[in-house]
Amino acid sequence: MYLGTIQIVGAIAYWDCSLGKVKSDASAFSLILTDARGQLYWHVAKGLTGEIAEFDDRDRIIGGQVHQIRELVIQYQIPRVIIETNGPGGFAPAILRQALKGTGCGVGEEHSKTNKQKRILDALESPLSARFLWAHVDVVRMVWDQMRDFNPALADQDDDYIDSGAGAILQTPVRIGRIVGKPTETRRDDWRPDAGVHEVQVDY
Repeated sequence: MYLGTIQIVGAIAYWDCSLGKVKSDASAFSLILTDARGQLYWHVAKGLTGEIAEFDDRDRIIGGQVHQIRELVIQYQIPRVIIETNGPGGFAPAILRQALKGTGCGVGEEHSKTNKQKRILDALESPLSARFLWAHVDVVRMVWDQMRDFNPALADQDDDYIDSGAGAILQTPVRIGRIVGKPTETRRDDWRPDAGVHEVQVDY
């Protein structure tokens, strides 16, 4: 999978589930991609709408938020979706698994016990300060106001999209793609040690 000329080696989505009611939290879905160097690409930040799932008279899923996720999974070839199971997300994993049958996408669960403001800071502060977090222009439009107005001292604020992005980042495996502590060291993309080439003569 390539993002332009960059080969993507990992992708994970995070769904901060909400019932989509008026004046409730946004049901925020984020997709984070990563390359072999450990760069992060916030590729999707989307608000899901409607009921968690809509069924026909045979109990088949024909709409709702899980159906919207299925379309995103197919569009972006997402291998895994993590659901925050706090609140209404507690019953969503089973429904999402049903909706994703046949896609090859796995469903994970995350019951967050960490303070939300701390979680957002832990996930976003280092990638932003080290400049290895990139965002699609549509993501920037979606999260700009929340990033600008975020106050870690406030418990009640609009932060659903940056919270879902933070959740995806925290679920992304750390890749060591930069040489640390040896500024003169020659960069090697191959992680395996190399002792050079040696010619050995052996008589049998």
